[in-house]
Amino acid sequence: MEFLQHLKPYEIAGILFAIAFIAHFALKLLLKKLTLHASKTKNQLDDYLIKSISAPLKVLVWFGWIYFSINIFKEDITSLKKVVGYIDITPIFIITWGVLRAISNTEAYLLSRNANINKDSIRMISRLVKLLLIVSIALGIAQHFGFSISSLLTFGGVGGVVMGFAAKDMLSNVFGGLLLQMDRPFSVGDWIRSKEFEGTVEKIGWRMTRIRTFSKNPVYIPNSIFASIPIETPSRMTNRRINEVIGIRYNDIAQMPIIVTEVETMLRAHKEIDQSQPLRVFFNYFNASSLDFNIYAFTKTVNKNEYQQIKQKILLSVADIIAEHGAEIAYPTQTLHIQK
Repeated sequence: MEFLQHLKPYEIAGILFAIAFIAHFALKLLLKKLTLHASKTKNQLDDYLIKSISAPLKVLVWFGWIYFSINIFKEDITSLKKVVGYIDITPIFIITWGVLRAISNTEAYLLSRNANINKDSIRMISRLVKLLLIVSIALGIAQHFGFSISSLLTFGGVGGVVMGFAAKDMLSNVFGGLLLQMDRPFSVGDWIRSKEFEGTVEKIGWRMTRIRTFSKNPVYIPNSIFASIPIETPSRMTNRRINEVIGIRYNDIAQMPIIVTEVETMLRAHKEIDQSQPLRVFFNYFNASSLDFNIYAFTKTVNKNEYQQIKQKILLSVADIIAEHGAEIAYPTQTLHIQK
C-alpha cells in the first residue's frame, strides 16, 4: 500500500487496467475449460448456464477497473464524487442481466428438448419470472435512492385501478392468455376450429393468438375471445369416424338383410377399424327413391390421408357386396304409371 501512495493516480489506473486485462484473460481461459468440460456431459443445461454468465462476468471485471479508477481520481475531480454514488448500483444491473440471460437460456434448453412438456407454459413462466425479477429490482433501486416503496405501491394501486378501466380489453386479453396456459385447451401446432375460424395455432402471445388458416392466411384472435366461445381441437382426436348413408333400389328390398349383414361382417374383420368403438350397420330409412342403410364406425388412424384411403377401400367393398347380390345403388328416379 505504501508503494501505491507514491504513485500518481493515472499510474495506479494503469496498474488496475493491467490487472483487469489479466483477470479478463484468465476468466476467458477458465470459461473455455468449463465449456469444454460441460460439452462432454450428457446434460446440456450446464452449457447454457455457462454461456449465460460468461458475458456478465467479463463486464463485471471491467466495471471493477472503471469503478476503482474513478475512486482514485475523485479527489482531484470533484464532479466524479457524484458519479461514484450513482455507479455503485451498476453491479446489480450486471447481475440482473446475467440472471435474465440464465432464465432465457434455460427456457431455450427446455424448448430444445424433445421431452413431453408444454412449450407454451415454459415461455409464459419464463416471461413472468423475468417480469417479477425486473419489478423487484426496480423497487429495490427506488428504495436505494430514497423513494418510499409504500408510496409507490399506493400510487401504483390507484394507478392500477385507473389503468384497469382504461385498458380493460387489453387486461382481459392478458388474463385470457394466462388461462390458456393454465387450462391448455390447445397448444402451438394444434388444429382448432369454431364457427368463426379454423386453422393451425402458430403462436399464443400475451394479448392475442395467431392462427394460420388452411388457405394459409394468418388470423389474429384476442385471447379473451376463447373464454366466450366453444373451441374444438380436432388434432387431439383419438379416432376418425366413418358415417355414411348408402341407398339401394326399392326392387332390391329382399337383398337388404344379407347386404347389411355382410357389410357389418366386413367391417368387424377389417384390421383398420377400431373394434373397441361403436360399430353399427342398419337399414333405417325409406327414402323417396332408395332404401337407405347407415354405416357407422371408427378408424384406428387419425391421419387424414390414411383415413381417406381406408374409407375409399371400405366404400368400394360395400359396392362389391351390393353387386354380388344382384342389387344396385339407387339414384334419384321417377316412375310414371299410365292408366288406360
